[in-house]
Amino acid sequence: MKVYVVANLKGDVGKTTTTVNVAYTFSEMGGRVLVIDLDPQCNCTRFFAKVNGYSKTVRDVLENPKGINSAVYRTKYQDIDIVKGSVKITEQKTPWRLKEALGYLKKDYDVCLIDTRPVFDMLTMNVLYAADVFLTPVKFDNFCRDNLTMVEDAYHEILENNPDLEWKIFANMVSNTKAQKLSSEDLIAKHDYPFLQSCISRTAIVDNALSLYKPVAKHRVMSNVAQDFVDLVEELLED
Repeated sequence: MKVYVVANLKGDVGKTTTTVNVAYTFSEMGGRVLVIDLDPQCNCTRFFAKVNGYSKTVRDVLENPKGINSAVYRTKYQDIDIVKGSVKITEQKTPWRLKEALGYLKKDYDVCLIDTRPVFDMLTMNVLYAADVFLTPVKFDNFCRDNLTMVEDAYHEILENNPDLEWKIFANMVSNTKAQKLSSEDLIAKHDYPFLQSCISRTAIVDNALSLYKPVAKHRVMSNVAQDFVDLVEELLED
């Protein structure tokens, strides 16, 4: 099982949108997918299952890693299961519990996608220490460069405990405005960041799919942005 953590220190860059659509695209390509919602807002959970007080959640997994099987739920999509998020998730004293928990499931899934909140605290460290790929969506704006500098610093700190972790960045919500084009050209030319070739278009189709709690390909399968996510997943699978 390959573990992808979708993370960034900046909000509003499409982490949950990325998690949902990459998970769905992986499953459509024939993979067995596990989604873990580590964001206390539980937005990712709402795309796949009901949020209620009677389910076991990622909070239970972090408290008892050996019990992860009882916290895994089937979703409305074939080949996608989920560990639901929790609004009551608490800070952790150890960053290794999720890695231990995922060890009990490594033969059950091809891919694990983990959604996070925009904070590199001990909760986020739990998933980054368990990850194979640290996937960062970015928006090309005036804050992108400064944010990526902080993310890069955090990544190098994580490498001390997870030396095989790969960092991959892709551009999200891409439009053809002059300001965005200049920002992207400057960023890529002056910094050696591990950008993927694939990018996700900015379009109202994504917003409409989000409002319906649907993956883009479930909402508009023939849209250009649905193909963007296919391209992204295919590039991730090349490694």
